[in-house]
Amino acid sequence: RVAITAGMADPVEIPYRHNLYKGLPVPDFITPERYKELETIHQSRVDDVFIATYQKSGTTWLQHILYELYDHPQGEVENINDGVPWIEEYSQDKIDALVSPRIFKTHDRWDWIPKGNKVKYIYCYRNPKDVCCSYYNHMKNVFVGHYKYSGSLSEFFSDIFIKPNTSEQGWYFDHVAGWLEQNGNPNILFLTYEDMVEDLKREVLKIIKFLGLQCTEEKIDCVVNSSLFDSMSKNPKVNYTWRDGDKKDPNSKFIRKGKVGSWQDELTKEQS
Repeated sequence: RVAITAGMADPVEIPYRHNLYKGLPVPDFITPERYKELETIHQSRVDDVFIATYQKSGTTWLQHILYELYDHPQGEVENINDGVPWIEEYSQDKIDALVSPRIFKTHDRWDWIPKGNKVKYIYCYRNPKDVCCSYYNHMKNVFVGHYKYSGSLSEFFSDIFIKPNTSEQGWYFDHVAGWLEQNGNPNILFLTYEDMVEDLKREVLKIIKFLGLQCTEEKIDCVVNSSLFDSMSKNPKVNYTWRDGDKKDPNSKFIRKGKVGSWQDELTKEQS
């Protein structure tokens, strides 16, 4: 357990493995030095696209959709993160070596994310109650070897999720609010997880229009079908089975439910 002061009167205890950046926890494999590189030496390209989300809000889903829509610009990959890299996790040399168009994944806050002329951003957000339950499962049951978190869901809710400055990249509500303040920015497309569950093809068509892509009806249907829950959960390129071992519990499911409202079976009335 690490105590920090993150803009609050009292020290905050963060009961999982992490690094710190600007007073907020970030994954322990992302260093402050890497963030500094992105601030100082990273060069944006006019056709860069960022998929941005808070944790457990459709990130991998969108990685898969965009990589298919763009016809695999980095070639065939064994896992989706090689085709749509988490920009903070990869070295700058690797990022610079990617062919255009580059598609990036990030959980960055708006004020942290790299900016650039004509760069496009797709921000997807989700009901915080479902985020909380999925994030807990992610930390406690899936990547248990990474986070080393041992608390209950109730402890996770009170000690991490609902408390400011103790979740990765900060408080959910600050993260979403910071992005939504950019509503009206023509280079940002806002999506919700719930809308994607309700009508995936409708949301894929929004993405295609936003990015100015030309896709046949056959192509669109293929992308949609391959992005449905059953297909995603069985796809080794996106279901994180490549991480099974010391970091990920091989008996856990990274793509768990893909539903809306499952928090009702997990959170108490008081918590919700």
